[in-house]
Amino acid sequence: MEKMNNPKKIIFVDNLTSINEVETFSNQSDVKIISFDYASHIKLTEKNIQHEISEIYLIQDTKKLQKQCFEFLNWHNLDIIKKNISFLNINISKLYNDQLIHVIVKIIKKFSEIKVIINKFPNLKYFASGDLLLIGKLWIKSINEIPNSQKVKFYFDSIEIGTNMGQKNIKFSIPNSYYKKIKNISEKVLELTLQNKNNNLSEKSTLIVEFDTKKYKKFFLESKNHKKNILYYGRRRPGIWDLESFKIIKNSQCKIITSNIINNDIFEKNKKNISEIREKFLQILDSDTELNDFFSIENISIMSVISPTIKILIIDRLDEIVSEILLAKQMFDESIIDSVVVLSEIGMTEQIIIQLANQKKIPILHLQEGLHVDTQEAYEHSKFQTIFLESANKYIAWGKLSKDFQVKIGKIPAENIIEFGSPRFSELNLSNNENNEEFILLATMPPQIEQINGIDVRNLEKYLKDILKICEIVSIQKKKLVIKLHPTTDILNISKVIKEKFPDIVVIKKGDINPLIQKCSIVIVTGISTVIVEAQILQKPVISIPLIDYNWGKPSVYTENSCLLIELQQLSTNLKKIYNDPLFRNELIDNANKFLNNCFINKDKSSELVWNYIKNLTSN
Repeated sequence: MEKMNNPKKIIFVDNLTSINEVETFSNQSDVKIISFDYASHIKLTEKNIQHEISEIYLIQDTKKLQKQCFEFLNWHNLDIIKKNISFLNINISKLYNDQLIHVIVKIIKKFSEIKVIINKFPNLKYFASGDLLLIGKLWIKSINEIPNSQKVKFYFDSIEIGTNMGQKNIKFSIPNSYYKKIKNISEKVLELTLQNKNNNLSEKSTLIVEFDTKKYKKFFLESKNHKKNILYYGRRRPGIWDLESFKIIKNSQCKIITSNIINNDIFEKNKKNISEIREKFLQILDSDTELNDFFSIENISIMSVISPTIKILIIDRLDEIVSEILLAKQMFDESIIDSVVVLSEIGMTEQIIIQLANQKKIPILHLQEGLHVDTQEAYEHSKFQTIFLESANKYIAWGKLSKDFQVKIGKIPAENIIEFGSPRFSELNLSNNENNEEFILLATMPPQIEQINGIDVRNLEKYLKDILKICEIVSIQKKKLVIKLHPTTDILNISKVIKEKFPDIVVIKKGDINPLIQKCSIVIVTGISTVIVEAQILQKPVISIPLIDYNWGKPSVYTENSCLLIELQQLSTNLKKIYNDPLFRNELIDNANKFLNNCFINKDKSSELVWNYIKNLTSN
């Protein structure tokens, strides 16, 4: 796009800015328009509005900026916060960190870019809205406001529902609050259906938190062999959502417990406490020096920019947060829980459960859920993802590689890590590979929106271009391609773009990827994904093409040559080689098997070992 070197006005635009307002400036010859995210860039492009992307002004080292983002998440450890912003000894400020990071990343990126822009074009008239306006005011006293067209939305504000109707995949979104109401009603109905089950709240039980019932089928069913009751607690994820998950719950020792509604009397009794917390929180946000100093970049406080987000994300949702805490407490009070099993320590549900369980000295097991980016370079990212053992008591590792990672990088005592393998992969069976189809499976890893490099417009455009290039390469080789999108939000609208360019390519959003892996001939992934090991277990050749560089180094799955790590331009040659050279194909699978031997132990007995451990742990 043509650059204007001597503008008189500069317009800052992001996804919340009213494009209609921006259009009024677009025909003025002395105006420079700058977009600050992918969504606004696309909107401006579609309207043929000349503009620049803010990333051309992003000159600071993104590794340093990213480190700053993660450091800001430690705000909950400030004394002023720990002492004043808690309920039932649970630190409220930390519960939404998994959403706050997305905002912090955007703010720090915008801060760095705007600083460069204003230094390059001083004494001009600036126009902005929202965060852009607040950041601009840090340097410019007089900056003109333009209206926002939308309110701030957060990652989990809505839930995407997908279903297949014939050949069409129907998708729609509903507010998270509606989803929870529907979920509670459906679980009440299911509870009546399953009321004759042989477990109740008066018996000692293991609490399972936010598990995917079908992925952990063997683990649920194995509970019956050990006569161990399970209570399923899932506020984000339902325990039952189709016939198969219903059968799993029915045939296990599991009772779904999340359909309980908070007693209104209990909530009313706590209204005064909630009001006091809200007032104190607002007071701290508006005036506390410690918080202002903490949220500073280069001795410039950005508290004025972050504060509105915290108010929307936490203070405006305080009733909901307290309800979640009370619901969990009620569940602990009415049940006899002797152990807790989690897959993560990052979500609100998990944090609340872990803190309440620790208060009651109930042992907590953290099961390794996915493939680690096991490098020192990815430490901050791994810590944010709660890949390392933090608040739980024991970590159930897949095998030697993940244990060594916990000990070396995470500085976790070896005695707190147990190598039991993973119940998740118990159902992966080579016998199901008999009816292979001749198609290539592309499993996409979405851009990591908690990473600055993951929201860089240049990277996003390249990502989309590269996906289309993969489609083109496979099509030229006359191979069928099936694309399985990651179930997270598709910010690039990949499915639509692919269908426009390659209408014959099958794109699947929802559902289990394993049946697709079982049927395909080759798996391509666009970065580090647990799909790699799932495919390797099923003896499929795997090609990894990282489309965005997050400065994470090379994890073990690459250094041990368990899969092909290639550049996009090498894809065509390697596909031909896998198909036409049996020795090359077999060597790739042999390398994968060697990696799996280091990565996994007890593939078939993992569920049994974990339940034996839980029984011994609780009996002692």
